[in-house]
Amino acid sequence: MLELKNTGWMSNRGRQNVASYFCKILKQDWRIGAAYFEEMLIDYDVHSNYGNWMYLAGVGNDNRDRTFNPEKQAEMYDANEEFRKLWLKH
Repeated sequence: MLELKNTGWMSNRGRQNVASYFCKILKQDWRIGAAYFEEMLIDYDVHSNYGNWMYLAGVGNDNRDRTFNPEKQAEMYDANEEFRKLWLKH
Protein backbone atom coordinates (compact mmCIF):
# COMPACT_ATOMS: atom_id res chain seq x y z
CA MET A 1 0.00 0.00 0.00
CA LEU A 2 2.98 2.29 0.53
CA GLU A 3 3.98 1.70 -3.07
CA LEU A 4 0.50 2.71 -4.25
CA LYS A 5 0.43 5.75 -1.98
CA ASN A 6 3.88 6.95 -3.04
CA THR A 7 3.88 6.08 -6.74
CA GLY A 8 0.24 5.72 -7.83
CA TRP A 9 1.04 2.27 -9.17
CA MET A 10 1.03 -1.35 -8.04
CA SER A 11 1.68 -4.58 -9.93
CA ASN A 12 -1.25 -6.78 -10.88
CA ARG A 13 -0.11 -9.41 -8.36
CA GLY A 14 0.03 -6.73 -5.68
CA ARG A 15 -3.46 -5.55 -6.58
CA GLN A 16 -4.76 -9.11 -6.34
CA ASN A 17 -3.10 -9.65 -2.97
CA VAL A 18 -4.55 -6.44 -1.60
CA ALA A 19 -8.05 -7.23 -2.86
CA SER A 20 -7.93 -10.74 -1.44
CA TYR A 21 -6.66 -9.55 1.95
CA PHE A 22 -9.11 -6.66 2.11
CA CYS A 23 -12.17 -8.72 1.17
CA LYS A 24 -11.42 -12.18 2.55
CA ILE A 25 -9.30 -11.57 5.65
CA LEU A 26 -10.45 -8.12 6.75
CA LYS A 27 -14.05 -8.88 5.58
CA GLN A 28 -14.47 -5.43 4.07
CA ASP A 29 -16.80 -4.41 1.23
CA TRP A 30 -14.90 -4.74 -2.06
CA ARG A 31 -16.45 -1.49 -3.33
CA ILE A 32 -14.54 0.50 -0.71
CA GLY A 33 -11.23 -0.97 -1.88
CA ALA A 34 -12.12 -0.47 -5.53
CA ALA A 35 -13.03 3.17 -4.89
CA TYR A 36 -9.72 3.78 -3.12
CA PHE A 37 -7.76 2.27 -6.00
CA GLU A 38 -9.82 4.41 -8.41
CA GLU A 39 -8.54 7.49 -6.58
CA MET A 40 -4.93 6.38 -6.31
CA LEU A 41 -3.98 4.54 -9.52
CA ILE A 42 -2.27 6.51 -12.27
CA ASP A 43 -3.15 3.73 -14.75
CA TYR A 44 -6.75 3.45 -13.55
CA ASP A 45 -9.21 1.70 -15.85
CA VAL A 46 -12.78 1.34 -14.64
CA HIS A 47 -13.27 -2.10 -16.21
CA SER A 48 -10.02 -3.62 -14.98
CA ASN A 49 -10.29 -2.13 -11.51
CA TYR A 50 -13.87 -3.04 -10.71
CA GLY A 51 -13.66 -6.34 -12.60
CA ASN A 52 -10.59 -7.42 -10.63
CA TRP A 53 -12.06 -6.37 -7.29
CA MET A 54 -15.29 -8.26 -8.03
CA TYR A 55 -13.32 -11.32 -9.18
CA LEU A 56 -11.24 -11.44 -5.99
CA ALA A 57 -14.24 -10.67 -3.77
CA GLY A 58 -16.15 -13.58 -5.32
CA VAL A 59 -19.18 -11.62 -6.43
CA GLY A 60 -20.96 -12.00 -9.74
CA ASN A 61 -21.35 -15.19 -11.73
CA ASP A 62 -17.94 -16.62 -10.71
CA ASN A 63 -18.10 -16.71 -6.93
CA ARG A 64 -15.22 -19.08 -6.16
CA ASP A 65 -13.18 -18.40 -3.05
CA ARG A 66 -9.91 -16.74 -4.05
CA THR A 67 -8.28 -16.16 -0.71
CA PHE A 68 -4.56 -15.60 -1.14
CA ASN A 69 -2.17 -16.62 1.61
CA PRO A 70 0.02 -13.52 2.10
CA GLU A 71 3.01 -15.48 3.41
CA LYS A 72 2.90 -17.95 0.53
CA GLN A 73 2.54 -15.12 -1.98
CA ALA A 74 5.58 -13.37 -0.47
CA GLU A 75 7.64 -16.57 -0.66
CA MET A 76 6.61 -17.24 -4.27
CA TYR A 77 6.96 -13.71 -5.66
CA ASP A 78 9.51 -12.05 -3.35
CA ALA A 79 11.76 -14.86 -2.19
CA ASN A 80 14.76 -12.55 -1.78
CA GLU A 81 12.63 -10.01 0.11
CA GLU A 82 13.68 -7.20 -2.24
CA PHE A 83 10.16 -5.77 -2.52
CA ARG A 84 9.53 -6.03 1.22
CA LYS A 85 12.85 -4.38 2.04
CA LEU A 86 12.05 -1.55 -0.35
CA TRP A 87 8.52 -0.82 0.89
CA LEU A 88 8.20 -2.12 4.43
CA LYS A 89 9.77 -0.52 7.46
CA HIS A 90 11.70 -3.10 9.49
